[in-house]
Amino acid sequence: MKDYKLRKGTTQWRFNKSRQKIQIFAGGFGNGKTTSVVIKGLQIAKDYPYSSGLVARETYPKLNDTIRKEFYKWTPPDWVKKWPTQEDNSMHLINGTTIHFRYIAQRGKNQEDGSTTSNLLSAAYDWIIVDQIEDPGIGYKDFLDLLGRLRGDAAYQGDDETMPDTGPRFFMITLNPSRTWIYKKVVWPYIQWKEHGIFLPDLIVDPDTKEPMLDVFQGPTMENAENLAPDFIKTMEAAYKGQMRERFLEGKWVAFEGLVHPHFDTRVHGISRKQAEDHLNDCLARHVKVRTIESYDFGVVSPSCYMLGFVDDHGRVVVLDGFYSAEFDYSVQPAAIREIRNRYIGRLEIKRRIIADPAIFRKQVVAQYKGGTSVAELMNKLGIFMEPGGNDVLAGIAKVNSYLSEHPKMPHVVTGKAPGPLLYVVNDLGWFEDEIGSYYWKKNPLGISIDEPVDHNDHAMNATKYMLSHLPDASKIVLPADERPKPYLLWHEMETKDYRKAVRV
Repeated sequence: MKDYKLRKGTTQWRFNKSRQKIQIFAGGFGNGKTTSVVIKGLQIAKDYPYSSGLVARETYPKLNDTIRKEFYKWTPPDWVKKWPTQEDNSMHLINGTTIHFRYIAQRGKNQEDGSTTSNLLSAAYDWIIVDQIEDPGIGYKDFLDLLGRLRGDAAYQGDDETMPDTGPRFFMITLNPSRTWIYKKVVWPYIQWKEHGIFLPDLIVDPDTKEPMLDVFQGPTMENAENLAPDFIKTMEAAYKGQMRERFLEGKWVAFEGLVHPHFDTRVHGISRKQAEDHLNDCLARHVKVRTIESYDFGVVSPSCYMLGFVDDHGRVVVLDGFYSAEFDYSVQPAAIREIRNRYIGRLEIKRRIIADPAIFRKQVVAQYKGGTSVAELMNKLGIFMEPGGNDVLAGIAKVNSYLSEHPKMPHVVTGKAPGPLLYVVNDLGWFEDEIGSYYWKKNPLGISIDEPVDHNDHAMNATKYMLSHLPDASKIVLPADERPKPYLLWHEMETKDYRKAVRV
């Protein structure tokens, strides 16, 4: 192969040294990820004679324009017995290895889960490369299907003792950071384990060792500067601003431009159910009078959303539980609300009314009910009492963003370190993350965002606005440590010894 500068300690070098079954290389444009997987793929093709490799992308045009060109560039001509043709889109090497270039074609959406069926399911491979797996035509089911194709057993003929004896059954993936299924289902669980030691249900682990079976690497464009033309980086730095710069130049896992709540980051605001309940229990052990807070957004055909949480002694809001369901008849929703409330009997006091969509207090017809009674009245008759939340959309959005922002003197609920936000959500409420990651501002005909959110799939976001509408502004919550109330002022009751200590008896 041609000489490729691979400096020790770089992301490219670390990726090359990975021996995990799933190897993900993310990062900015031009950071060397495509070349890195090509170099590694060719090394495997050489050291595993008679192996079968797959190089894939969403469509043939994308495959031909990117990774196949890179393979041709780096493949030594004297390794090749037969180059791909229109009839046989595979590269045959003289050592018996075959490299198949394929697109991940779709045969239609599954009606139940929206998944797709790949056209690659009839083959078995020793190693697989998928370039830009975040492309819209590739789904989670494709990822799982391809994992099921990794069952080759070609024998290793190289001199690296760290490589598997057969296979090697590596699944190598490239992508630009995005918040698609690959982040939510694969990357995010890995990050939670890597940074916090948390094992989420989606984390891919070895059944025997219980250790993760993947590596995730991410690097900025600048890390590959010596392999890029200077004017390329200069142009990128001049053209890309804000989140686009963070995503495509710095290689960070950020949201797309135009999100209503760009500060939301599951690594910061998402906490496990155990962490949330541990924090609640700690508040109760300290006799903190936590405030229960509930919100509700009604939908007939569209989803209804109910959320339950609490406010701690720092003014931080933790969303603990809730439901999010379409075509959910109002008459059975009270039972669902009571079921959720019952999970926290003895720890949360349910006294206040649910803060709800102001529209449900207006007269309207619901389902077969013909009396023109408001939804709030109907729920009231079923024992669920509500009060209207704030009706100013932009003010509500601004308040949510202020609670999502990290404040210099506010400790994080889990780490205890500042800065931390004022809003946290239990990360098994997947519908919340799905909505906040797809909640955008509308755009005018010129493609410029305007001050109006898209009125679609916004039910959890509306419920969040209502939940915070009666709480103080963030600026009034964040106080210097010496101005916060003394702990004994927050107790329900004080033991005699505590009282004496408080008044210095």
